[in-house]
Amino acid sequence: MKKPIYLFSLVLFMCSCSKKEVLEKQNLAQDLASVNTNSTLTLASNVSVAYTDESNFVQNLASHGFKSIDQLSLNRAGQASGYNTTYGFNIPADRQVKGFKWNKGDQDTKEWRPQGITGFAKNGKNYLLVTWYGIGPSNIAGVYNQHKGVRISLVDITNMSSITYRHILLVQNKANMTNSELYRPSNEYSQLNGFAPVTIHAGGVAYYNDKIYVADTRLGLRVFDLTKFLSAAGDPNEERIGIETDGSLKAFNYGYVLPQIGYYKITNANPFSCVALGEGSTASELRLWTGQYLGAADGKIPQVYGFPINSQGQLVGAVESISPLDKYDTPVYGMQGVYRKQTKTIMTTTGNSSYEGSTARLVRYNDGTTAATRYRWPHGAEDLYHEPNTGLLWNLTEYETAKYNKENRTVFAVRYSDYD
Repeated sequence: MKKPIYLFSLVLFMCSCSKKEVLEKQNLAQDLASVNTNSTLTLASNVSVAYTDESNFVQNLASHGFKSIDQLSLNRAGQASGYNTTYGFNIPADRQVKGFKWNKGDQDTKEWRPQGITGFAKNGKNYLLVTWYGIGPSNIAGVYNQHKGVRISLVDITNMSSITYRHILLVQNKANMTNSELYRPSNEYSQLNGFAPVTIHAGGVAYYNDKIYVADTRLGLRVFDLTKFLSAAGDPNEERIGIETDGSLKAFNYGYVLPQIGYYKITNANPFSCVALGEGSTASELRLWTGQYLGAADGKIPQVYGFPINSQGQLVGAVESISPLDKYDTPVYGMQGVYRKQTKTIMTTTGNSSYEGSTARLVRYNDGTTAATRYRWPHGAEDLYHEPNTGLLWNLTEYETAKYNKENRTVFAVRYSDYD
């Protein structure tokens, strides 16, 4: 049973990637006037957020045996060499730190595209976690994988010479399929009882205290508990999901699933395109910072919102917002990733003019200033993650090899201090 447990005013949003390859150029005297009135952080009270607790659904799966991260078998290998040779990778050599590529099948696949990135340290190991969304014909002609929803990759980067990872399917209560805000039907598959796919774009993801918060472009945030993994049985035809009559779990042939424990429905703040854990006015004040992917033709000024998160992982307290400026005193269009530290906002953008082989940029905006600083950045850039114990800023690129006849997908880190 779903239980709405609290309602409060706050503002959110995240970096989705239903994106245009090229954004219209901006000639924006009117936009500039709007942005300049909001180029410092302000309180935002026009957005409401309601949390729905789905822990009863998850607890009903307990008999199948929850698994922790340490109990998961990471069955794929990444490759550190060559991460900086992919299509459109243009980070200057003296700013390159480390990174990796997926295995060849994941570099090349047209069925999934990676989007969000976050990470954490646990039991002496360092992990990254990446979201991928299932591709449909609106993305790539002839591909029908959107019914599988979202998978995450759990990546062990403790030893960059021996990177291992595993794909895990995100699932939600089958009852959510009757709610158009929670489930979007597509192509046919065999739906069993118990649980269903999470059919969203998953443009961003943030980690805090054993929970991940996944961006849902229209709704808000989906929440998952990383202590609640479940093993699933094989499904060679990759067409069944849910609980079979014999009690076995199926998930399109994925070996593990992670069930949704709840969700935040946020009004008046979509699209929710990207999300990252960052700082408030001091380092001790934690916030989830979110950003909107919008273009000039959308008729809206892209915003970044921040809201406090307590030690239980609940979003509480006064929400803040800012409309950052880009280098040319214009709004920050094409926002794919965001991270904020006190009075500085770091963003990845796409759809810019091509420079050094890429239409992406890293944008740094300091509160109250009249323009941002831009840096060259790899083509196809997505979500951002700041690793607190190392000071590294992680990013990833999304495109399959066939798009440019060269590998584009890479996961990489730079020093935040080089862009501070």
